[in-house]
Amino acid sequence: MANTNFSERKNPLSRRDCLSCMELGKVLTAELDPRRFLKKLIQKVSELLPAENWSLLLLDEETQTLRFEACVNLGVDAVKDVRLRVGEGIAGQAALRKQPVIETNVCENPLFCNRVDQISGMSTRSIIAVPLLFSGKCSGVIELVNPRVIDDRTTYLMSAIADYAAIAVENMRRYTQIHDLSIRDNLTGLFNTRYLYQTLTSLFAERKPTQSPLSLIFMDVDNFKQVVDTYGHLKGSQVLSELADTILECIQDPAFGVAYGGDEFVVVLPDLTKSAAFERAEMIRTRISNTPYLSDHGHNIHVCVSMGLASFPDDASDIQGLLALADDALFRKKAGGKNGVQMT
Repeated sequence: MANTNFSERKNPLSRRDCLSCMELGKVLTAELDPRRFLKKLIQKVSELLPAENWSLLLLDEETQTLRFEACVNLGVDAVKDVRLRVGEGIAGQAALRKQPVIETNVCENPLFCNRVDQISGMSTRSIIAVPLLFSGKCSGVIELVNPRVIDDRTTYLMSAIADYAAIAVENMRRYTQIHDLSIRDNLTGLFNTRYLYQTLTSLFAERKPTQSPLSLIFMDVDNFKQVVDTYGHLKGSQVLSELADTILECIQDPAFGVAYGGDEFVVVLPDLTKSAAFERAEMIRTRISNTPYLSDHGHNIHVCVSMGLASFPDDASDIQGLLALADDALFRKKAGGKNGVQMT
């Protein structure tokens, strides 16, 4: 296995190569949409660096593992569950060392990981792996497998592409963080009302022509003032945060939860009919009432919730109507005994 120190070598790139890299840099670093970024990266790498296949792996900082984000001539679905630890395989070594790693004969390298070959049926003979580095941190690896040519031009081009890709990945990461801050509630991590109204607008536009179902739950914590009066505002806020986690455990995409304000929540259930949404609401209500909260703080608090349920197209034909009916159903449940689900 060879490590390449490019600073000690003469730049082998032609004027045309340099211009291609500059154009690629402009395109990649200006892109904030992950899908368009990957499409452009795939196109350019395939043009500039002919190989049997290549992959972009991104680093999950929490688990310190590399996951396959894009592949050429190797379906990403086939390897979507593969995770390489930092230091594992040639790509993992590039991430660990933060240096390009070239292996012209993987059979002679005991660090080579053949898991992808076993899954895909391909046969890896040679690899060039270059880390994506930004401010000294590795965010991923570009890996060229069985390249048509292994020479200084190939490795220089890969390093240039990796530099631009690293900037683009960091730009997208920061953009995503800022975007998340604008649509999420700080306390619970659920979406906020801005996201609710924006998304409902899109969901209604999609469903009106086909009258596909969409259900919505308004939820309020029963007697929450007693929790605050007994345990204080900080622990009351912690209860809401933990309750939001319970809601998330009960739903999956495309459903989503919203922190509507105070101790009120909204759950949006696309594609669920009224009867199916009622069953889901009951599941959420039961899970909440059976879950002890503030356990990490030495308490064992149980709370109950009241819910109001309305559905499109059964109950309302527009967003405001749906929200108003669900809200009205919630207040009727609160007035009639609490701790239950009231349908419109």
